Amino acid sequence: MIKKIDLHTHSTASDGTFTPSEVAHKAHKTGLSAVALTDHDTINGLAEFKRACGEYGIEGISGVEISARYEKEMHIVGLFIDENDTELAEKLDELKNAREVRNKKVLELVNGQGMEISVDDILSQKDGATLLNTGRAHIAHAMVKKGYVASVDEAFKKYLGKGMSCYVPRKTYSPKESIEMIKNAGGLAILAHPVYITEDYDKLYSLLKQLKEYGLDGTECLYNCYSEEFSKMCFDICDKLGLVKSGGSDFHGGNKPDVELGKVSGGYVPYEFLLNMKEQRGLM
Repeated sequence: MIKKIDLHTHSTASDGTFTPSEVAHKAHKTGLSAVALTDHDTINGLAEFKRACGEYGIEGISGVEISARYEKEMHIVGLFIDENDTELAEKLDELKNAREVRNKKVLELVNGQGMEISVDDILSQKDGATLLNTGRAHIAHAMVKKGYVASVDEAFKKYLGKGMSCYVPRKTYSPKESIEMIKNAGGLAILAHPVYITEDYDKLYSLLKQLKEYGLDGTECLYNCYSEEFSKMCFDICDKLGLVKSGGSDFHGGNKPDVELGKVSGGYVPYEFLLNMKEQRGLM
């Protein structure tokens, strides 16, 4: 039987709609051999996730996705991190506290556009919600629910997306700092979905070469929206630079309804990726 994995998923600990244990259960039902939970700027769901993976008999990998400061959207995924690392927890708490400040500023701007969206409208969307673990997606859903926009996509395109009237920049660390946070916590640092940064071969090669000097270990060569050509380009660059290959769906549940757990363009992420990562970390 072919062993399939997913190394990029999200839960209610950040902006997903499945709890950490539900992500593990869905991975089991989907037939995955291994799954990583990589919530945005938080490791709070990992303990629950790892326990559930053990119950379902699948390999659970501790992860995180850190938003890095860059001219375009850049996210660094950490895999095999030590979820008990105090330095990582402290730095992520700084991001979490900044998220609350950002959410309040976004709400002020949204209401300034004549839309009546309250904090309760945001927090009512998931159990245990606070302004520390919610974000623009939850604000967008509230805008849809109240009829101000027809869809989450419209909310981002008209109001919440970068450069729009209600956009507020988030606190971020530099790519170098983000990679160091992951490495210091014992993890592998992976550039997430580079397709959102550039589809030019030379530019991506130069970027990955620079990030490797900071300690980057690999990049996502398989993702939910890659073309076959882009995946091949990522494979080639990884081979040339000696980087490991990763891949994942970027599953968010209902917040990205078209993205299925374990599914990437071209099929699935092979277990071989995980074996190569373990070899890189000296676990083989």
